[in-house]
Order: sequence, then structure tokens, then C-alpha cells
Amino acid sequence: MLSLFARRTTAPDPALWSPSGTVVGQRYRNTLGPAEGAITLVYTSASDRSSAYAAACLGCTYRAARNTHRVRLTEKEAADLANTHAAQCRAINQGVPAAPHDTDAARIVRSRLQDLRPHGVSPYQVHLADFLTDRVGLQRDDDFIREVMFEIARTESDFLKAAPAYSGTGTMFLIQPRPPRK
Repeated sequence: MLSLFARRTTAPDPALWSPSGTVVGQRYRNTLGPAEGAITLVYTSASDRSSAYAAACLGCTYRAARNTHRVRLTEKEAADLANTHAAQCRAINQGVPAAPHDTDAARIVRSRLQDLRPHGVSPYQVHLADFLTDRVGLQRDDDFIREVMFEIARTESDFLKAAPAYSGTGTMFLIQPRPPRK
């Protein structure tokens, strides 16, 4: 029998939530304003825990995965940025964002690939760390990202190519340069 006073959790607690495919190492709560402050996460990819980190606020649009020199963030750099952001952000706690439908999540992956598309003649090798800033909105693991990239490579080989990884195991994805302007 159910108790009349049983509490049901309808949404994950943002202070404990981790986007799918990530490991959250640190959380900062903003303290400005009268309402409960938003949480800024410091996280990395669950499959590659030491190469790159990102920071993302759950109350506003703040995202960071590269420093001013366009280099991927270390954990300390991401933590410093998250702490600085949390100290200045006035956003209230918005809770955990709703997970997008698979079609919308695939659009997020494609959009990131389009943003990474190089000018010139050399292709760009895609890394899962390239999707760190998207993980809060994407809420998908590495396998989903790879599946979307395989489908794009299958249907749009002039945009994205799949090739055997240099190591001999796995697949690498290469974004083809933009076509020259006529």
C-alpha cells in the first residue's frame, strides 16, 4: 500500500545530475540573488577521463571547453572558469534540462560537425572531446554520437568520412574541407 505522504521525485536533482556520457567532477552553485542559484558543472567525457574538461551552467547558456588559446581545458582550468562564472552568474536554478528527442540530438551532433568543418584542403579529425560543450544539451553517450557520425558518413561522404583508426582498431571520422568558393 502506498503512503499518502510518499514523496515522488519527478525530476533529477541538478546538484547530483550528470549528463549522459560524462563524469562530473565538481559543481559550483552561484550565490547571487535571493533565489536558489544555478549550478555550474565541471565534467569530462566518461570514455576519456583525463584529456579534456568542460564547464557548463545549468541556469544560463554558459559553456566552455577551450581556453583563450583555443586549447582544450584541463580540469583546473575548467574548475577556475566554473567557479568564476558561478560567482558572477545571476541565473536561478532551472533544474535539469529536458533530454532532446533523438532527431534533435542528431541535429546537435551535425551542427557541431558543421562548426568544425575546416577551410582549406586538409580534413579535420573529429574527437569525442569536440562534443564536450554540447553534452548538457545533447544528453547522449559516445555510442550515440558515433552512430550519428556513421550515418552522416554513409549519406554525406563529401562532408564526413569514416576510416580505420591509425591504431588499427576502431574508426576515425574526418570532416572534409569546405568546398572552394566559386
